[in-house]
Amino acid sequence: MFTENRIFRTSALVTGAALLALLAGCGGGSAAGTAPPASAKPPITDPAVQAAALRTVDPCALLDAKTLGGLGTPDQSSLSSSEWGECSVNVKDSGGKTVELVLRVGDQLIMSKDPVEKLEGLPLVVDDDKPGSCWVSVVTSFEQSLGITFQTKAPGGDACAPGRAALTKVVQALHSAPPQYKQATGSVLTTDPCAVAGKQAVETALGQKSFVEPKSLHECDFWSGDDTHYPQVSVHLYQGLPADAEDGPPADLGNGVTAIQKKDEDSSVVSCDATWRKIETPKDDEAHGYGEIVSVEFSGEPTSGLDSATACTKAVAVAKTVAPSLGHA
Repeated sequence: MFTENRIFRTSALVTGAALLALLAGCGGGSAAGTAPPASAKPPITDPAVQAAALRTVDPCALLDAKTLGGLGTPDQSSLSSSEWGECSVNVKDSGGKTVELVLRVGDQLIMSKDPVEKLEGLPLVVDDDKPGSCWVSVVTSFEQSLGITFQTKAPGGDACAPGRAALTKVVQALHSAPPQYKQATGSVLTTDPCAVAGKQAVETALGQKSFVEPKSLHECDFWSGDDTHYPQVSVHLYQGLPADAEDGPPADLGNGVTAIQKKDEDSSVVSCDATWRKIETPKDDEAHGYGEIVSVEFSGEPTSGLDSATACTKAVAVAKTVAPSLGHA
């Protein structure tokens, strides 16, 4: 959906994704070059909101009474997270109404114009074009087009006010002692996904230089050329269940690492995902095998002549440069 003055939300928790009209800039990484931003902006140098500092912040631990007490009573049983850097919770206000909040630390922001307001010293973007819902974001990097966002839903009320209030508390917490994820040995939590693929491997797979687009603090896309054009290489680091032999054939990445090749071919995009589990991080409420997953995907349009076998060959070639850069568990 294309609407003026919107922010693009990539999370699976969001319904009704929004998109601003123009890409203002793009982040860098070791695997490819970057296009210059549309307009020069001063860098955000606040150490508390640099990507390396934010990757380890546990957003669910921020959604407590200390952060949300001014809005009402947070329902801790409603806490839910599907990705690193993301968490949702419900808060019951003084009138008994439920306010739904989703916090994203490392949210991809695509802005049509420069922010003019600030919150706790950071550029502020507010998107409230839909009654009862609001997205309130602070920009943490213009270069990488990333920020911290609260998506709020307050049917029949002002959804932006609770978003602003909660975001203020979160940014204040980031400047003091933000809660941290527990890291297992060999974790990829702190890894920059834009910096682990070999530059030559990416450019060989794409057939030319690439345009780097961080989608979050843990996912990065490398597009063909100097904009978002297929073909594309994507590196994604996340928690979940690993693929198995039923999902596709194995591929030897070297040094004892084996990836599963998951093919997907439809009328619009042909892709192959070379994926493997880096480490196992068992949890009582998760199925056996749960852990930290690495995904290297190659995608392209079928009209280019790309087939899934070729996509897998390209994905595996890039994955062979990612695996050793992550080290051993």
